[in-house]
Amino acid sequence: MKITKQKEAILATVLGMRNHPTAGEIYDKLRGVLKHISLGTVYRNLNLFAQIGKVRKISIPGSCERFDHRLERHDHLLCKKCDRVLDVDAEVEIKLRDPGAVMDDYTLFVHGVCSKCSGQWSL
Repeated sequence: MKITKQKEAILATVLGMRNHPTAGEIYDKLRGVLKHISLGTVYRNLNLFAQIGKVRKISIPGSCERFDHRLERHDHLLCKKCDRVLDVDAEVEIKLRDPGAVMDDYTLFVHGVCSKCSGQWSL
């Protein structure tokens, strides 16, 4: 993979953001720095970075894909009021009902309300 100024900027931006940004949010942040970058370039490179393990792609049913700087195993809470995605460290016991099935991964989304939306948020 050839490293370009655009690729470096995209990767640095997603790694620097701690809010599980969408490709659109990353694009918006980069437009002021890289005048000729396109949304397609951002999408293409984010997917490439996810494939090679530089970032983690979070696919949320009914929502935009998000990108995560945290690569280690963890889950997420999706706030049903503001659509924020927050990290969740959960211990889950999974029991497969098919005794011959082999699980290699799982995705857990907790749906609820973040502390900001629930009124428990303070500066």
